[in-house]
Order: sequence, then structure tokens, then C-alpha cells
Amino acid sequence: MEVKIDVDEMEGGKELIISLAEISPGLPWMAILAPDGTLLADSFAPNGSNIGFPQADWEIAHWNTMMLTTVSRITEEEVRYLARTLAEYGGDPGNRP
Repeated sequence: MEVKIDVDEMEGGKELIISLAEISPGLPWMAILAPDGTLLADSFAPNGSNIGFPQADWEIAHWNTMMLTTVSRITEEEVRYLARTLAEYGGDPGNRP
């Protein structure tokens, strides 16, 4: 299940993200949670940068790791396809299929 938190429109949205990220991470920011609310992965790369909407190779590599280590029903082939789509379409919503 996916949940989108709009920090500008939802009451308590900013506080929720800060409680998960422990800082204000900048937007967009992603987190993958276990059913009990435990943080499994987030969009902070090992260098501490927030990948946001991943576009650069290193950002997409971190996104791939997030998917492969936390999503039990995704295949490496599906992750490669999604990563290729991120690289092709970038951050411009008008370019997405």
C-alpha cells in the first residue's frame, strides 16, 4: 500500500516526516515502512543526500537497493525496468508514460 503525505496540505504531515527522517529531509522524500511502522528504508543515500525523485545513476542505484531489500514481490527484472524508466523520463511529469 502506498501512502502519500502532502506536508503542505495535511495536518501533522511535516511532523510525521520529521519523526521518520529525524530531520526535515527536503521534498520529495520516500520511506518504506513495515506494517508495524518500522522504517525499513528511506531516500537518504549512504552519503546522506536525499535522492528525491531519482534521476542520476547513483540516485537510481539507491532506489534500486530500496526496492530490492524491502519489497518482497518485486523481481530484479522489474526493478531494472523501473530504473530504466526513471532514467529515461527524469523528473519532468510531462515526460512520463
